[in-house]
Amino acid sequence: MSGRWMRTLFVPLTVVCLALLAACGGDSSGSPTPTGTGGEPTSDGNGGTGEPATALVVIGGPAEVNGVLADAVTLDKVDLYLLTSLSQDPAAIDGVTFAGADTVWGIEMQEALAGDFDTAYADAYGEPPAGVPVRHAYDAVYTAALAAVAANASDGASIKDNLLYVANSPGDIAVYGSEGFTAAVEALAAEGGDVNYIGASGQVDVTASGGMSKAHVQTWKVLNGQIAPIEPRDVDLAAEAGSEVPVGELKRATEAPTEALVIGLIVSNDDAGTAIGNAAELAVEEINAGGGVFGLDVALASVTIDGAGEAAAAVDALLGQGAGAIVGPAAADAVGAALDAAKAASIPLLALSNAPELALLDGEGFLVQMVPSLAIQMPVLANLALESESDGFCVLYAQGATGEAMAQAFEEAVAFKEARVRASEAFDPASGDYMGLLESCLG
Repeated sequence: MSGRWMRTLFVPLTVVCLALLAACGGDSSGSPTPTGTGGEPTSDGNGGTGEPATALVVIGGPAEVNGVLADAVTLDKVDLYLLTSLSQDPAAIDGVTFAGADTVWGIEMQEALAGDFDTAYADAYGEPPAGVPVRHAYDAVYTAALAAVAANASDGASIKDNLLYVANSPGDIAVYGSEGFTAAVEALAAEGGDVNYIGASGQVDVTASGGMSKAHVQTWKVLNGQIAPIEPRDVDLAAEAGSEVPVGELKRATEAPTEALVIGLIVSNDDAGTAIGNAAELAVEEINAGGGVFGLDVALASVTIDGAGEAAAAVDALLGQGAGAIVGPAAADAVGAALDAAKAASIPLLALSNAPELALLDGEGFLVQMVPSLAIQMPVLANLALESESDGFCVLYAQGATGEAMAQAFEEAVAFKEARVRASEAFDPASGDYMGLLESCLG
């Protein structure tokens, strides 16, 4: 796939807080993070100790979060409100007056900066990458190619078995670009050679459930009725939530295949799909300029889909073209449909969706979620509350798989830090009346 794409740029709805940064309490050093021994999520529930919660976590879109906040303020029981990137929008706080400047905190997902990749992409396609997971698609191609090199094989099962070996620590640092790929191939050719790929989207460290274990987020708070960015923070799920990040195991064939590695790609039929295709094509061109895989040029096979209903057929079409790994799709429902077909064929799917519920779909290593899940922000949200010395949490989340997965991630992070979730409850976004649920949850 080639060609130009129409730029689609997402601009976070925040108000820049440069002049107010000192007053906001922001700095770039981060705050000390309480640590714990880990364990199962803890929740007193509605039938628990009866001790009230002083921090309210609300997970949902701007409209429903606004309704929850409006009701919560009238109760006058909450010292700290914690919001997610789902509600980083002025509509979430419209018409709600809070007690103080440190009352409402939130989190925004932050994409890594990659100057060399951005320059190469702009040179090739006339536009900088923006608004879609182009860097993650680019890194997915590199990760699959390195796994094939490590496996000395191009079939799906062999690539899948070596993905964590080339992505995770330990190992020589491997970087993107033709020279970086050549160096990584040489490192893997050495006796016991191992690499740890760090890409254009950041460090590609994969948890046991197939998600990214590291990411960057931006904290924000509500100041003078506006959303203001405060400071960036790094997230490491192994340190912040006790997530397992396997070292991977080298499973290497004795003889290299004589046919070229084929990497499949599933993209949507729109500008975003074109941008993702461009990034994958750029990665393949760089890999081939660096010597290719098995001394042969890597081939990119691409299928365009109009929705989740075509995802399984897209996998079958790519298998027919000899794909050993598949990058994409980007929509969560399409990932679910594609994964079933990929698992049946023993081929890994390097998905481009940040939907947190995808972590529950696979426990066999076939799914790698190349884009950090929205749930990765929850340990930072827990830290913000603990740093404010809030006592106990009430978690309200909009009904649905995304809200449930994010609430569960928050509970796990809080449990790891040996703090307390009093109750975690789903709410109906269409309700409009959250008073009874709030009173029960807060205690």
